[in-house]
Amino acid sequence: MKVTVIHGSPRKCNTYGAANIVKNEMQKHGSVEFKEYFLPQDMPEFCCGCYSCFFKGESFCPHAKYVQPIVADMLGSDGFIITSPVYVLSVNGGVKAFLDHLAYMFLVHRPQKEMFSKKALIISTTAGAGTGKVIKTISTILKYWGVNKIYSCGFSMYSATLDDMAAKRKNKCTKKLTTTAERFFKDITSQKQHQPYLIQRFIFMISRRMIKGDNNKERKPDRDYWQNNGWFDGKTPFKKL
Repeated sequence: MKVTVIHGSPRKCNTYGAANIVKNEMQKHGSVEFKEYFLPQDMPEFCCGCYSCFFKGESFCPHAKYVQPIVADMLGSDGFIITSPVYVLSVNGGVKAFLDHLAYMFLVHRPQKEMFSKKALIISTTAGAGTGKVIKTISTILKYWGVNKIYSCGFSMYSATLDDMAAKRKNKCTKKLTTTAERFFKDITSQKQHQPYLIQRFIFMISRRMIKGDNNKERKPDRDYWQNNGWFDGKTPFKKL
């Protein structure tokens, strides 16, 4: 099994520690090869809003040399994990910058076929509050990518570090992480194709009509992509619909 892990922070502290608990638990259930990236080191640029990925193709992004290797590993993996600590009640800057570069993968543009069979896990920690907002933000984006099943695990430590957590709370959080890791592992192993999320079905149907009828030359990459996949002719990327 191959799993790509995108760490939202270079600090190997709380969220990193939570991810390691998940990794260790998954490896108890079988052989897992992890490919890890750390933001912002492995993708240090902000999206500059040039529209190149939309109008020309993702390879024309000025930061493609950073973005595309990560995307390639995500698409080539059996599943992937995205982690983000809470920064002012939202995702941190490294994660946001990375996700900003992947708007071309939204259902309304050129969703990657591989994503429709992918399982993903979101991990977030905080000393106080905000993991729910982080998870919701990332989860929404993953649904717009077409990801088949999304797991999440977030918790408030009420302490500066994992080691400083009260024993009872630490045990509770560890159990939550290990349980989620086991479910994530088993789902990937099963290769089960879940029903698409309702929002995915809705956006796909609307996008098919919108893109097919849009003759603007700037939408040509999107039209060609949908045409080549047969999505204008009744096919869908979903295993079940």
